[in-house]
Amino acid sequence: MNDHFIVMAKKGRMVMLTIFSLMFVVLGIFILLFPFNEPMLPMVIGILAILVFGLCFLYYVKVLVKREPAVIITKEGIIDNSSYIRAGLVKWEEIEAIDFLNFSGQVFLGIFTYNRELIIDRSSGMKRVFNRLNKGLLPSQVNIPFKNLECSAEELMKAIEERWDTALEEESKKE
Repeated sequence: MNDHFIVMAKKGRMVMLTIFSLMFVVLGIFILLFPFNEPMLPMVIGILAILVFGLCFLYYVKVLVKREPAVIITKEGIIDNSSYIRAGLVKWEEIEAIDFLNFSGQVFLGIFTYNRELIIDRSSGMKRVFNRLNKGLLPSQVNIPFKNLECSAEELMKAIEERWDTALEEESKKE
C-alpha cells in the first residue's frame, strides 16, 4: 500500500468557479453603478457581492496557480485542503465515522469527529465564522465537496478504509 493517496481538485471545475465568481463581482459593480430611487439596499447588495465573490475569485485563482492536493489520505489521517475553510489534518483517532452526505443536490464526504467542536476550535478569524455556519448545515464536522475531486468515490473510500484499518491495527498493537 502506498503511503499517501493524493487527490487533486478538478481543474475544469475550479476554472468554472473562478469565472462565476468574477461574473458576480462584475454584477456587484454594475449594481453599484446603476442609479436606484432607494440606493441603500442595492448599494449594500453590490458591496457584499463584490466582497464575498471577490474573495472567492482570489481563492480560486490561488488554487489554480498553486495546484496543491485537495485531499491527502495518509497513515496519520485525512488532510483536507479542499476549500477555504479546510480542516487540515484530521487524525484517525479523532474520527468517529466517515460517510457521503447529500446537501442541496451536492455530495460531500462527511467526516464526523468525536469532538463536535474540533474544527471550529482549530480555526480562527473568518474561517472560524464560516466553520461555525457550516456546522449548522450538515451534521459532520468536515465536509469535502466530492464534485471538486479528481477521483471516484470507490477509489477514495478504498484509500480511506485501507489507511484507517492500518492505523487501527497499529494502535491496537501499542496497547
